[in-house]
Amino acid sequence: MKVVTGFEMEEIDKRTTEEYGIPSIILMENAGLRCSEKIIELFQDSIFNKRVAIFSGPGNNGGDGLVIARHLFNQGVRLRVFLVIPKDKVSELTSIQLNIVEKLGIPVTRLSSSKELDRVRSDILASDLIIDAILGTGTKGTLKGIIKEVIDFLATYKPPIVSIDIPSGLDATTGFPLGTCILATHTLTLGLPKLGLVIYPGKHFVGRLTLLDIGFPRSLLDDKRISTNLLIKDKELPPFPNRLPDVHKGGCGRVVVIAGSIGFTGAAALTSDASLRIGAGLVTLCIPRSLNSIMEMKLQEVITKPLPETSDISLNMQAYEEIMELSSGCDCLAIGPGLGRNPETQELVRKLIQEVDKPIVLDADGINALQCPKILLATKNVVITPHPGEMARLLKKGTDEIQKDRIGISREFAKDYKVVVVLKGAGTVIADPKGDVYINSTGNPSMATAGTGDVLTGMLAGLIAQGMDVISASCLSVYLHGVCGDLAAEKKGVSLIASDLISEIPGAINSLSL
Repeated sequence: MKVVTGFEMEEIDKRTTEEYGIPSIILMENAGLRCSEKIIELFQDSIFNKRVAIFSGPGNNGGDGLVIARHLFNQGVRLRVFLVIPKDKVSELTSIQLNIVEKLGIPVTRLSSSKELDRVRSDILASDLIIDAILGTGTKGTLKGIIKEVIDFLATYKPPIVSIDIPSGLDATTGFPLGTCILATHTLTLGLPKLGLVIYPGKHFVGRLTLLDIGFPRSLLDDKRISTNLLIKDKELPPFPNRLPDVHKGGCGRVVVIAGSIGFTGAAALTSDASLRIGAGLVTLCIPRSLNSIMEMKLQEVITKPLPETSDISLNMQAYEEIMELSSGCDCLAIGPGLGRNPETQELVRKLIQEVDKPIVLDADGINALQCPKILLATKNVVITPHPGEMARLLKKGTDEIQKDRIGISREFAKDYKVVVVLKGAGTVIADPKGDVYINSTGNPSMATAGTGDVLTGMLAGLIAQGMDVISASCLSVYLHGVCGDLAAEKKGVSLIASDLISEIPGAINSLSL
């Protein structure tokens, strides 16, 4: 599903009117009607026993709120409108809707000063439901004046709040509050999801997100120039690899995992097991020779390959030839989980990623071994899967800098270094070298535990080995990884551990066909 910035949504709105001749007032009417229908659906018969307060701002989002007021009022809902206007001025379309509302006899209270707000605070607190239509997607800059005061007040409100298009005070593009922000129970967004609604911290303020069709031309909503997408279970999610009836293990994909060092055998085991569980036919784990007996006890179905090691018990340069020989017969390599940071091991990684001609998933210590991202220009068909700290080290930035612009940084890195980037975290971001970005919608906070990233690396390598291209495999593995986390969290909650995700891979795959 396409996701837009505030500017991109404004352009769609503008082109709808200029190129297709659909007047803005029709879009406003559609928005108000669809939202009122959804509100009645959400609260059903109880809506008619509630005291509803609708807060409308001076712009067109406020006009949407007034249309909602009209339709709910005509359905018999008890409501009152609070018009939040700094200078008693509203947009032309909102003025038209206000005139209709007043002629219908719907109570309207203007709030343009602190004194006027103070007079009605108790009335607002007596409401059972708030509908927030104060500010829309075009809002910029730090909020101030009466609008800030009202939003500050509503931000502490306990009963349900339904925000129209976007919670008032939220930047539609960055997802950061503009000084203050409504904490919505439901957000009814129009046309397409806004970027700030699906990334953090904005997602925290959204509540349950519902997308409503208000009549924008489909060609504008599907425009290929919109390069950011949300991964949800629909026709745009890549299909899971299909198996022919007479297939054998060698035809289901061969993965070579280069992972593990003293104290970090678990990472290697999780990656290898996840590759098998996602469907890879054969998985071979390259491991330092001293750790082979341990891994043979840990892993039943994985082939282990003991290789020369450093004094730190990590792989050394003498392992190069054997790994290259193995890579010639495999379909994908996963390099890095628990590999260690010995200089010779890092040299091995750098040499391998430049010489191997098969797809590579580079994770954890494999990423740390790069030292400089320019080395990636000498590679092909590489996916890197950093967490924010690893990306920060690679770019010599602070982790906070990465988190503030996860999408922009991922997109530019992928384009600059010709790799696929999977930037892990809440709302994992996938970016490809063409500039397209995909944001994951699955997963939960219980997945914040050691080893879940190793499971993702194995799942991703396993899908690539089964014949998926690297970007499709990245999107599907990230989505399924989050589904695994959601299924595991239902059973384990915060007690979830990484191996629980591997157990849920079959259920996650099955959910694709439900």
